[in-house]
Amino acid sequence: MQRIRTWLIFGVCLWLMSVPALSGAQEIKPSIDPQADNILRQMSVYIGGFQQFTIHVENSIDTLLPCNQKLQFSRAVDMFVKRPNRLRANIDGDMVDQELYYDGKSITLYTKDVNVYASLDAPPTIDAAMDYAIESYGLVAPMVELIYKDAYEILIGDVQSGSYVGLSKVFGVECHHLAFRGAETDWQIWIENSKTPLPRKIVLTSKWIAGAPQFTAFLNNWDALTPIKESLFTFKAPETAERIEFLPTDK
Repeated sequence: MQRIRTWLIFGVCLWLMSVPALSGAQEIKPSIDPQADNILRQMSVYIGGFQQFTIHVENSIDTLLPCNQKLQFSRAVDMFVKRPNRLRANIDGDMVDQELYYDGKSITLYTKDVNVYASLDAPPTIDAAMDYAIESYGLVAPMVELIYKDAYEILIGDVQSGSYVGLSKVFGVECHHLAFRGAETDWQIWIENSKTPLPRKIVLTSKWIAGAPQFTAFLNNWDALTPIKESLFTFKAPETAERIEFLPTDK
């Protein structure tokens, strides 16, 4: 959850930004409810078994003004994932209009409203490419935790305690409501109560920023069956687009 936590810190200025390195795998802590832990693992195994999937995410994020007034901005994300080495994300929001491409060789980010793009060479799998982009350039794809083959290890890395809240409905779908606490961020996740344990909602709350801003995401239209065209993952720069460079994290 450290990647999404960064959005709470910086608001909607950028959707790709610097974040801490990946946390190492941890053993289950006594303060994590076994039922909550088991449901989170089931979700991870289920999603990790997808060879490909698409998903639509509607999210909002709180931004604090210098006068301490809280504003909320929205963003829609369409994601296309084809394991082991294809990723595409279309981001359309109040303050951002971007496309992210990963084709197994390079990662490209195209910012449509200013017509600029940047590319960098990347490792040959999604997990390795995301690790490299995060650690070397501070780049984070939307909902990156769910892209990894083992989402559980990423989600649980910073958790200090976790609990099972109960059953709750998200747009009419009955879900298990889980709540977790970290050193800097508390987060909740709603996982479908069925043979298809898909995440349907995520809420993150920053505990160390005044006003406790929140990030909320609704995850809809999961599709792991419809074939995804290979051409979707290839970026073709518009003739008028300007190429710029990503800066390494040390700069």
